[in-house]
Amino acid sequence: MNHLQPTLAFKNAVGLVCLLLALLCIQTPTFAKPADKDYTEYHKSIINAEYAIFIQNDSIGGLKIYKQVFDNYDFAFVDDCLVAFQLALVFKKEDYAMAFIKKALDNGFELKLLDELSVGCACTHYSDRSCVRIHEAFISKNRKYLEVYAKEAYPKYIQRIDKDLLAALIKHHVKEQLYKNYHAQLGFSMDDQWKEYLKVTDDNLAYMDSLANKKIFVGEQNLGIYTNKQAEYLKMPFGTIENCLALALKNYRLPPGTFVPIITEGDYYEFGPVYNMQFHNPKTYNHLSVYKDEAIKKGYLHPREYASLKFNDRKGPHDDLFLQPTKAKIIDTKEINERRKQLLLPGYEIDYNKHAFAHAHNLQLCFGMFNGTR
Repeated sequence: MNHLQPTLAFKNAVGLVCLLLALLCIQTPTFAKPADKDYTEYHKSIINAEYAIFIQNDSIGGLKIYKQVFDNYDFAFVDDCLVAFQLALVFKKEDYAMAFIKKALDNGFELKLLDELSVGCACTHYSDRSCVRIHEAFISKNRKYLEVYAKEAYPKYIQRIDKDLLAALIKHHVKEQLYKNYHAQLGFSMDDQWKEYLKVTDDNLAYMDSLANKKIFVGEQNLGIYTNKQAEYLKMPFGTIENCLALALKNYRLPPGTFVPIITEGDYYEFGPVYNMQFHNPKTYNHLSVYKDEAIKKGYLHPREYASLKFNDRKGPHDDLFLQPTKAKIIDTKEINERRKQLLLPGYEIDYNKHAFAHAHNLQLCFGMFNGTR
């Protein structure tokens, strides 16, 4: 039986080596998680792409930068993907256009939302339905392929969404919007309801601050793009945001159908529930300043959204960074651009030329409230 001993020893050694290799494979990640990426570099790269296109007139160079940054980051802000997608079509680079729209689909975008793009990046929120928009022929030609791709990509996107956090924030948003307009059925005088509303906005900000104290930041990366499809996939406890409002009306004994201006999927290009809450509280900018660098670096807070909150007060926004698109050209931009750079924003000239380019080619290249907050 001695001749069997080397065989058993060899098998045991091989088994040990295999176990060690398996453990090494488990401990070594195959790719970096989004939180491991530095999103300050992401935003700088997007600015470089826009500089190449809108200042240097280097369309191919700019598209290449867009492609490189999207390849390097699993999560990308959908607005950036849509800007790059439209520009690729203008420059007749359909291979780039395909890569960019697929990146948008990877991050929760739905093709039907393209129909809501506002032609010309209009400050007045118009949408010229008589104009044939640049994406229509491309989508028509590639629709079947893109629909199959989206069907495969969407479940992967859903996996990164924090369902419980999203549900909690939507409830905070609905309650705030309910108190924003006067309802006699709530049992307050108009002055007292306004005081209650201010308490609600402070409560919303305190909730987001409490999350940040736990290193939990909120943004597109973990909340995604709110749509009814997202609510369905996540099996939200209240269903859609409209259903959440209906339940709140019942709870507060308000008549069904009472008007409350909640954010729905149709508001995607303007704002979401989180920004809406942040904008309504003039204290938000200072509160976020404590942790905004970390939130931006980890890919949650967008620099433009943060910067736009600085100009909110009870009298209205005072935008001395000229974040909102304008046809009024500023000549002396040195001071403006220094402040913009500190906030990780593109130079004024980039925004100005981008806005002009959008109008010249019937595109929407600016997003957010008044097309200037993201």
